[in-house]
Amino acid sequence: MRSVIGFLCVVVFFPGEVFAKSLYVSGYREVGVRTSADSEGTIMVTLKTGDEVTLISGTGEYYLVGLPGGSRGYVQKVAMTEQEPAEVRLQKLEQKTQQQIKELQTKTEEQERQLAALRQDRGQLDAARKQAESKASEEAKRAAELEARQEGIVRDFYIRWFLAGAGVLGAGFLVGWIWRGISQRNRRAGISFGR
Repeated sequence: MRSVIGFLCVVVFFPGEVFAKSLYVSGYREVGVRTSADSEGTIMVTLKTGDEVTLISGTGEYYLVGLPGGSRGYVQKVAMTEQEPAEVRLQKLEQKTQQQIKELQTKTEEQERQLAALRQDRGQLDAARKQAESKASEEAKRAAELEARQEGIVRDFYIRWFLAGAGVLGAGFLVGWIWRGISQRNRRAGISFGR
């Protein structure tokens, strides 16, 4: 509760400190910060282009400003602006640009590392694919050889059975022919075998 009351007291008694604006020395000049709001006041500090002070209040042709060290003084309104001078903005933009360039370089380097890793992975995958294709080709050749061998074995099997059948038929024909010749001779000779 005390912190809230303290904050409200600061806001009421020192509104310029709480809701302060930044002011900058405008143009290419040097401005004296005086002890009073007139040209008779002693110059406490000299501000250069781009120097920043905090606006506390305005009095006639002068602003009451807070200096970075904590002291206060008066400067002419015509010598001050709320906009940062072009040099300061340019420096900030250059710093920001340099920072962005560094970030982009870092990202680019990281992406190049990732790309190199992807290329390496692709090389390994290509090698594995070629090896698999080679192995598949060898397996296809082996399968074709085995199929041809099997066809040869089946053909040989059928030829053997055919020859065996032909041999049995030929032997039967031969035996029948011989038997018939013997039977005819025996009939002519008058010999009979069990009839």
